[in-house]
Amino acid sequence: MPEFTPRLNLTKPDAGAKPPGTPWKTDVEAWADQLDKAAAQLLPIHYSGLAVDEDIMFDGLLFDEAVTITKVDLFAREAPLGSALTIDFLKAGLEQTKIATLAAGAKNQSTTITELTYTTAEQFGLKIKSVGSTFEGNDLLAVVHYHVNPLP
Repeated sequence: MPEFTPRLNLTKPDAGAKPPGTPWKTDVEAWADQLDKAAAQLLPIHYSGLAVDEDIMFDGLLFDEAVTITKVDLFAREAPLGSALTIDFLKAGLEQTKIATLAAGAKNQSTTITELTYTTAEQFGLKIKSVGSTFEGNDLLAVVHYHVNPLP
């Protein structure tokens, strides 16, 4: 059974197809792995000023290719206090209940996102769902990790 790369679904050469250690297998496998890594992308989104509950941070982006969101890193110049700051993803203006969290008192935190894809026709956005209860949080940066979906 062939092995496939995780992002672009490229077929890795079968170790049994040729004598082990042949240059062809080594060259193709290295190339496939490197090309697969190139599918990983980052999208930084900055939100200036005090965080506002239920405010849309960003909306309306159409990706050039179908993508899958994998993780979000949240950063704040001034951390939320009293409770966590959370954001949700928007797809075509609708909340996706894929919540990323910045804990109370934290200036950075990562959240893994699962099973969230966008086609080239679905607008991408981010919305603040909750802010700190005693201090909202200030000057946010969301770094969205995504990759181009595999070829069909």
